[in-house]
Amino acid sequence: MLSKTCKYGIQSLILLASIKKSADSQIDEYVLGKQLASALSIPKEYIHKVLHNLVNKKLVISMKGPQGGFRLARAPADITLFDIVKAIDGTAAFETCVIRTQKCDEDNPCGLHHYWRKNLTQARTLLDQITIDELADEVRKGKRVLEFCTEDFGLKELKKQFGIN
Repeated sequence: MLSKTCKYGIQSLILLASIKKSADSQIDEYVLGKQLASALSIPKEYIHKVLHNLVNKKLVISMKGPQGGFRLARAPADITLFDIVKAIDGTAAFETCVIRTQKCDEDNPCGLHHYWRKNLTQARTLLDQITIDELADEVRKGKRVLEFCTEDFGLKELKKQFGIN
């Protein structure tokens, strides 16, 4: 249901939300795109396109220069999975018929309409409820939610690489 680009965007935002200067800091670190690419095993050019799209959609801030990189544009508790899906994949998957090319609605339903609509509504509700903060908290607690992080390059190593306690 989600594109590879969308999955990479979600993973990137989870990792960005997981990195703070310290446990009590409210300031997010800027992280280089190449560091995210390395940590998530995503091609550098690809992650830069994803991140720039998220900058355009106001989910990420970028800064050039030696202290630059990418960071979240707002608090991770204010970014839902649906925000990212909408920014990258759009909402068409939640609005179109699964078997018809023409409009399918309550007045003119296809054979799957009621089943499909119910599942889409549940999926949309779930994506709207889960925040990046919740997923980042799982990463900070050592739960593995980032598919592409390898065992030898986890969050502790990434924080060490960035000089973050």
